[in-house]
Amino acid sequence: MTTTKRSCWYVYLNEPSTENTWSMAVTIFLSLAIVLNILEVVLGSVAEYAVYMGHWVIAANYVFVAIFAVEYAMRLWTAADAPHAKDLSVRKKRWLYMRSSMGLIDLFSFLPLVLWAVLPHDTLGDFRILKLISMVRVLKLTRYSASLLMLARVYRENRNTLLAAGLVMMILMFIAATGIFIFERGAQPIAFGSIPACMWWAFVTLTTVGYGDITPITVGGKIFGAVVMVCGVGIAAMPAGIFASSFVQLVREQGHEQRRQRRVHSSSVVVENQGDEGQVIGTQHLDTSQSEQREVAYLIAEYGLTLEQALGVVMHYRR
Repeated sequence: MTTTKRSCWYVYLNEPSTENTWSMAVTIFLSLAIVLNILEVVLGSVAEYAVYMGHWVIAANYVFVAIFAVEYAMRLWTAADAPHAKDLSVRKKRWLYMRSSMGLIDLFSFLPLVLWAVLPHDTLGDFRILKLISMVRVLKLTRYSASLLMLARVYRENRNTLLAAGLVMMILMFIAATGIFIFERGAQPIAFGSIPACMWWAFVTLTTVGYGDITPITVGGKIFGAVVMVCGVGIAAMPAGIFASSFVQLVREQGHEQRRQRRVHSSSVVVENQGDEGQVIGTQHLDTSQSEQREVAYLIAEYGLTLEQALGVVMHYRR
């Protein structure tokens, strides 16, 4: 009985579906709690609203901490029924959730404020800073958004490539900082007096942001800066290109999968129209083979033909 309840709660927490009332209720409740918490933090940063909110802020945060702590405990409990790790033990399944990215987000969405409430206030500092740390809970909304889940999948599938691009960026940034230090240290000892100080200029230039707060003034520094800018165009575009290509590919794959499912569904459906003509069409569809039914479903899904038209095409080539 416990396993059955645990399995049900795993579905409620991890598989939101409009066909499951309890799952939708849990999803809406948690999403609303996250949105209200974000709204409270945003309004609390405005001095006028913060005065009126007063001690209600502390009470509201205790409520949010309780909600997210219970959610974390429930997710940890139901992780034992995770279907993607059937071969692992219960303890390993729970540890897998605890060290996962979403598990860490769930933990830090309430842990800083719990520590603030338990430990002496002088130990952890400003309550407002801890609230901002707890704002990682906004990432919990990715569970309930197909678009955000798609972006997360793109990141997972291209993690090594993105890390390689980041490593190249760091190497070029070090080279750029060293080069501009050589050219500009004499002319601008304050802005370019050391390689660490030059890192800011190198990062801003390589990413093509170009704040313009510090700029080279020597001829050599300007020429070197132009080279860095040209290199930065390609380097900064690498992660964006990786994300864009992978995202388009993933969208296409999902589109193909949805069309395939529609074809399968259409091939298994027999339309029963009233009258003799509808009965004849239904009988013809029943007399077709499975491959012919798949062809009928394909013609309906891809070309928008009616069942009668699709059957007519298939019967024509049968003869």
